[in-house]
Amino acid sequence: MSTLLIRILERNKTSSGDVRAALENVNYPLQWVLIRNDQSLEQGEATASTFSEQLKELVEKESNLDSIAAVIPSEQVLMLSCSVPGRNSGQIRKALPYALEEYVAADIETMHIAVGPIKSGQRIHCALVEDEQIGIWKSWLANFQIDADVLVSEAQLANSDSNDCTVIIDGHQVTVVQHKSSATLEREDLIAALETLQIQNLLVVGSTLTDLERSQIDAEVTINERLDSTVYLAERLSEGDSINLFQGKYAVENTKGGLQKQLIKLAKLSALWLAIYLAGLGVQGGWISFQADQLAEANRASYVDMFPQDSVPITAAQLRRRFESKLKGRSDEPQVDTPQFVQLLSASATAMAAKGSIQSLSYNQNKQEMTIEILLRNYDQVEQIEADLAKQGLKSEMVSAGAVEGGISARLKASY
Repeated sequence: MSTLLIRILERNKTSSGDVRAALENVNYPLQWVLIRNDQSLEQGEATASTFSEQLKELVEKESNLDSIAAVIPSEQVLMLSCSVPGRNSGQIRKALPYALEEYVAADIETMHIAVGPIKSGQRIHCALVEDEQIGIWKSWLANFQIDADVLVSEAQLANSDSNDCTVIIDGHQVTVVQHKSSATLEREDLIAALETLQIQNLLVVGSTLTDLERSQIDAEVTINERLDSTVYLAERLSEGDSINLFQGKYAVENTKGGLQKQLIKLAKLSALWLAIYLAGLGVQGGWISFQADQLAEANRASYVDMFPQDSVPITAAQLRRRFESKLKGRSDEPQVDTPQFVQLLSASATAMAAKGSIQSLSYNQNKQEMTIEILLRNYDQVEQIEADLAKQGLKSEMVSAGAVEGGISARLKASY
């Protein structure tokens, strides 16, 4: 964030009869200071007619220019403080002109009143300027294309609680500022004015006091000096405790590329991207819904082809339940290992060939087990058959074996 301060170096009040001259012919000398948020500054001098080009370059270069403030001579603005009764800011604001009327020689209705923060029970700080005069300044700024959104006087910026008194010296004239009040007088009257004030700290801005002036000031007063008055005013502006004269009907919109504008621009871009994102989600959701409908239709067609006797399921949930029911029913059916019987028979025949005669043969489908009764010549053949079955990869169990007429009758079971 950066702030541009433009100081108008003019002490003569422009009367209402010279409005055209103020707008077209008065080419006031200016001093300007640009203070950036990194505390670096840039400054220069110009006239009102030549400054417009410089201003364009500054605005283009400073993308984060937050504010442009114009500083007018102090004698055109009256600074006052008063206590105003009221329960809320609305009541206080309505009663404020009547409270200020006794301090102003002119008709209060012809004065423009700019106020600081309004809090019930606290003194209200105000800056008053003739209504015609602030209108002239606003038109003058517009005529020279100075797009200022803040208008203050030198005395408003010089006021500070850290100094008992601040003196701005401009040639033969000085402005004395103390406690929200100011007065512009000839420099020769400065010491007499300071003698009436009870001060311990004095800040002199814009020049230095002469040896004679120093000798006439009480020795207990601490004197500090700032030679560059325009830079000092810009620094005070950045502290943000001055009263902007552009209030009420004279308020202007801040159109500079400052932080507020950047935030608004960022908010607009964010809203645009959010709208695009939501639109993309909508399109994606529509496409997914279309694909889901297509898949559901294809699934229903497949179900009808597989189960033509059943009714057609209507919803996707109903179709899913039908499929799950069918799959569960199929999984509960016993699984048949069809090649087991043939393999057992073939392997058993190989192991028993030429060893005896088979009396009977049976096969248990559930156990996948074959029972064989065979007539052998002796018990040694029983062991040979078990060994041959093992070579074929079969498990064998001799159930019984006994002597019969003509040999040995044996019963065994074989399985993989």
